[in-house]
Amino acid sequence: MLLALVGAALAMPAPAAAAAARGAEVSIMDDQLLLNASAAEIDKEMALFEAMGIDRLRVSAFWNQIAPDAESRDKPAGFDGADSSDPRYAFEPLDRVIAGASSHGIRIMVTISTPAPIWATGRTARPNPLWKPSPAEFGDFTAAVVGRYAPLVDHWGISNEPNQANWLQPQTDKRGNPVSPHLYRALVQASYPRIKELDPDSVALVGELAASGREGRGAEVNMRPLRFLRAMTCRDSRYRPLRSGRCKGFEPIPADAIGHHPYQLLLSPRHRSENRDDAAINDGERLLSVIDRLTRLGALETGNGRPLDVFYTEFGYQTNPPDPFAGVSLAKQRRYLQLAAYLVWRTPRIRGLNQFRLTDGSLDGFGPDRFKEFQSGLLFRNRRAKPAYRIFRNPFVIVGDRFWGHVRPGGAHTVRVEYRRGPRARFRLVAQVLTNELGYFSFRLEGRKPGKYRYRYTEPAGVSGVLTVRR
Repeated sequence: MLLALVGAALAMPAPAAAAAARGAEVSIMDDQLLLNASAAEIDKEMALFEAMGIDRLRVSAFWNQIAPDAESRDKPAGFDGADSSDPRYAFEPLDRVIAGASSHGIRIMVTISTPAPIWATGRTARPNPLWKPSPAEFGDFTAAVVGRYAPLVDHWGISNEPNQANWLQPQTDKRGNPVSPHLYRALVQASYPRIKELDPDSVALVGELAASGREGRGAEVNMRPLRFLRAMTCRDSRYRPLRSGRCKGFEPIPADAIGHHPYQLLLSPRHRSENRDDAAINDGERLLSVIDRLTRLGALETGNGRPLDVFYTEFGYQTNPPDPFAGVSLAKQRRYLQLAAYLVWRTPRIRGLNQFRLTDGSLDGFGPDRFKEFQSGLLFRNRRAKPAYRIFRNPFVIVGDRFWGHVRPGGAHTVRVEYRRGPRARFRLVAQVLTNELGYFSFRLEGRKPGKYRYRYTEPAGVSGVLTVRR
């Protein structure tokens, strides 16, 4: 099936260049759901994603799940990591996901990610798949993944949350000096050229950083993302160049875009991060400012000379139920996800917003550990819909006198905004607008009254959730 889809993709004409409409693409990620599924199960999920208006699927190529003999300290004899046709590679689960998404017209981003096979890591007393992964071996694995899927994939992520000890170690040395940014820089410089060699028209995303970290030192102390970016590009806190130690021989880091995971956990999307080196969902301008400054200084190198866009490639809110320790209420999840989409639209260079996940994670253990798999799904584990699922296709936000919404899937739609004062009154038309080609609309309506608002649209017929406005 994968080969047939590759042939079809190669036969399709390239799209004509056009000015980008304002608005972010909508993506989703649920590795736990998809990478363990059959082709038939994946097809059903992709049909659902298509109906939800999903533009893109993000899926991981986990190095130690695909490479052979991942628990061994010794690399398999005669194994060429760049050769995706080697039968020792276990690509079948990823084959099924990519084939399924492609068959439904969903664009695809593959994140090429740690953990690494032990034979590709630094030596430790106990085998550690996160410890100092080999850039050369990572480059070969990148070549295998990109060479296999390039006709069907147009976005590539280079690793996942390298500022978190769950994905890369050590984060700092015993003195607190950054280590993971330099490890990650080496991974990027090994993999980016392989991506562009095999898929030159694709977008390679660098960063994929978690939104926050903490102070301290040690192998497992997560770094704050903006500090990580400065250290990765060999700049101090005042952006002065560093050229000694791990920065000796520094070369600019190539990137086509920046990936970021702007979680805000229990707080409203409107909340701004208190620490200036963190970057959550409402800190987009802060993140872009750091990226632009590093680009102007020549520490980040863009292939086309334009400022780097940002894709929020992972985001969501865990809910209570089921998680009483780290979940917001179902009503808050519904409201926060809509508000987050509005905040992204308000920052035009943020080009994507990802929903992590479709379904809640499995429950295992006791106390907080029982919920260690994210409970940020739009559906409960038993597939019962949360309120956020019911409005996912039709987010609608009113801020002051600004009315904003998004019809998913995108495209040109006629939108009728309606209002009613009391529960027995009928909704009546107060505005009619056209969406842009991505399905977004925004307008101002003076004299907004307390009551309930919604929008209706055709092509196909649909209605947003009812939004209550109070004085």
